[in-house]
Amino acid sequence: MMCKMRHGLHAALVSAIVLFLSAGVVHAQERGLIWSPAKNSDQSYSARIGAKLPVETPIRAGLEMGMVGSEGGALVDTPVKFWGNITLLSSNLPGAKIASDVAVLMNALTGSSAWTVTTWQKRIATADLDLEANRNMTIRYDGTAQQWSGLDVSQSLRLTRSQTGTAFVLTGATRDTFDEFESSVAVEQKFGKNFTVTGQINQNDEDRFRPSVNARYSIRW
Repeated sequence: MMCKMRHGLHAALVSAIVLFLSAGVVHAQERGLIWSPAKNSDQSYSARIGAKLPVETPIRAGLEMGMVGSEGGALVDTPVKFWGNITLLSSNLPGAKIASDVAVLMNALTGSSAWTVTTWQKRIATADLDLEANRNMTIRYDGTAQQWSGLDVSQSLRLTRSQTGTAFVLTGATRDTFDEFESSVAVEQKFGKNFTVTGQINQNDEDRFRPSVNARYSIRW
């Protein structure tokens, strides 16, 4: 009976978090405060809270709290992490936008962390084509072993025809200090503002190709 009570309590707690996160979406960021809830899966939720520091270089920092439950309603984990983000470059020129950030996410209990450098740019390549390039490099640190545990690098290139909403996307990624490599080629087609169909071919480090087709419908409010 005690086990059932615990499961019921955990289920109620998860439900309360879901309602709280849903309600929190309507709150805007005011006076430098950051509130960003997210549903990662059917049993996983997180909320990032923090603030923008009043300094010349944009710095944001705070806590990320999460909740991971099982299908039976039992609470599995409640991770708490420190996060921070520093904007190194943010330029908005005619025909080009460039941004570069450094982000850190650290487990408050174990000391394990991930440091990520992100570079993003979007340019008008021609009168009909827009070019967007992204590059991410993440270094991971294992707090338990007290050593650096891996290096991940990913980059993507997107060419979009603005008149038709058709995009050609190339991506590549390496994981665990170049022990694994994956790449993909995709074609995206937008139908209106909310509906997108994507055809994609993925290739892993074993030279296996996996074609896929998916559709996505999204609404923002």
